[in-house]
Amino acid sequence: RPVGALVVAWRAGRVRFADVARLQEALDCPEPLAWALVRRGLGDPADARAFLAASDPATPLSDPEALPGIAEAADRLALAVRRGEKIAVHGDYDCDGITSTAVLVQALRARGADVRPFLPSRFTDGYGVSAATVEMLAGEGCRVLVCVDCGTTAVDPLTRAVELGMDPVVCDHHLAAGARPPGILANPALGRGTEDLPAAAGVVLKLTRALAARFDGDRLAPDALDGIDLVALATVADAVPLVGENRVLVARGLAAMRTAPRPGIAALCRAAGVASRALDARHLGFTLAPCLNAAGRMAHPERGLDLCLAGTAQEADALAAELWGMNLERRDVERRIVDEAVAMIDASPPEVRDASALVLAGDGWHEGVVGIVASRIVERYSRPAVILTRDGERAKGSGRSLPGVDLHALVAAASQRLVRWGGHQGAVGLELRSADIEEFRRALGTAADGVRGAIERARVRAVDAVAAVSDLSLKLAEGIDALAPFGRGNPEVRLAVPGCAVVRTNRVGDDGRHLEVRIQGHGAHARSIGFGMGPRQAEIDGDARHDAVVRLGVERYQELVSPRVTLEALEPLAARPPVRGMCAQACDAACPQRAVLDAAALDTPAAPPAAPPGT
Repeated sequence: RPVGALVVAWRAGRVRFADVARLQEALDCPEPLAWALVRRGLGDPADARAFLAASDPATPLSDPEALPGIAEAADRLALAVRRGEKIAVHGDYDCDGITSTAVLVQALRARGADVRPFLPSRFTDGYGVSAATVEMLAGEGCRVLVCVDCGTTAVDPLTRAVELGMDPVVCDHHLAAGARPPGILANPALGRGTEDLPAAAGVVLKLTRALAARFDGDRLAPDALDGIDLVALATVADAVPLVGENRVLVARGLAAMRTAPRPGIAALCRAAGVASRALDARHLGFTLAPCLNAAGRMAHPERGLDLCLAGTAQEADALAAELWGMNLERRDVERRIVDEAVAMIDASPPEVRDASALVLAGDGWHEGVVGIVASRIVERYSRPAVILTRDGERAKGSGRSLPGVDLHALVAAASQRLVRWGGHQGAVGLELRSADIEEFRRALGTAADGVRGAIERARVRAVDAVAAVSDLSLKLAEGIDALAPFGRGNPEVRLAVPGCAVVRTNRVGDDGRHLEVRIQGHGAHARSIGFGMGPRQAEIDGDARHDAVVRLGVERYQELVSPRVTLEALEPLAARPPVRGMCAQACDAACPQRAVLDAAALDTPAAPPAAPPGT
């Protein structure tokens, strides 16, 4: 709870206890897991079983050609392969763009195609497709230009491509208004909602499956799913909702990584000290993806592409070590800029510090890390944030948002002075004149004022169930693990543990950044780790009871399996006057002396009081 930050509220949705009891009996699962499923809208046993089955790698994928544009794109690429035409694949400099490029290049080369991958430099080329790049690729003899994770807004550059004799194909997932570029366009974000959009790599996988059908007559031929491991990595890294087919893609990709990781993935795991057989979605989002992103943030994304396409362990190990070093450098730069940004916010006047959206600008801030700094500011201050780096008369930057708060729409409402911008609901990139930053700040704040209700709702985090310390067992951890993979749209299960005692605290990790806490309740103990919570050790009163919010997972180390408890929040209980018939101080949920309160009363609206006589 940093100074100036808003305390996040935690709340469990109200559901019927009868539904929980029915589901617990039908699935023969621990009660907290049944609460979690019902609160996620899976109270019907058939729905719950279907959801759990979606994480099975054997779950079939949908017809790729149901997405408009995929069939036409596959036809054109198949023709180019048969004719021996040179194909350019233009990606982006983030993890999704790098992996999308790798998946398509790998599939085309497997068919014998002449492929020329191109990834732009964040620093010299900027975001998206440029006319200069189009002219360069045309000069190299490219006849087909495939844009992956970009291209939907590239009207002028792709018009130039047509003039130069190239056929454009766009496989993207970004939102865009206005005119469409010429050529074949496959973008699921156009014409429907965004609640289950795939990453760009997911769109590219549809294309490679359709391409396999042109050559093999089978969209599920073994090589049609080559690259699904990279699709899983991109899906988690780009924070698309892990629902529906996205969840299936991540489950299948993780299964592929665990059993037969490609050399680049195996090398990254070795560099990070992670066993590939134990990979989960958190490893993808917090360990592997940042290394690929670091290539585009700190140097050139081609190093990440080279790792994805590496053919030998020796080649991959050298690249992984390089990317791991870049990521460590990125962390140091990020921490410095976050510290400067926080100091800037705390020193700002109230109209800036308390605005519904934050816009911060610094001279010389590293352009490659401003996006992740924006994420850190959103986490800390619970509101949308845009971080800009000034370079003379120009400023460039990135924005991030809270779940359910559409940053793309907010920036659109404040875009009058922007030179260029783009993105999606949760993230945007933009450029403007330095002189226009203040006007943009005011306009974005005004737009955010209009959705203040959504921002307030986003600050309330969901708790899936109330549990005692004794519930934090391996059985429950394995049950929760069946709901994975977790991510946006399918968040990790969070449990509230009320009235527990804190019997030991210890600062661990680099510079004591993390907090090790042993919580106790009714004779049961559980060790937990609060990441980034080390500075809070001094304020924890060992004599007071606390409410904890935790995540429960499965820890696998060599041949040992145990529950892993991760601390999300730890708040002391306020002193209360004693209530007749109850303890003076709140206590453990499992205490046999505790006054019994039916769970249905806790989680269903209370009945209205009886009307007084005479009314």
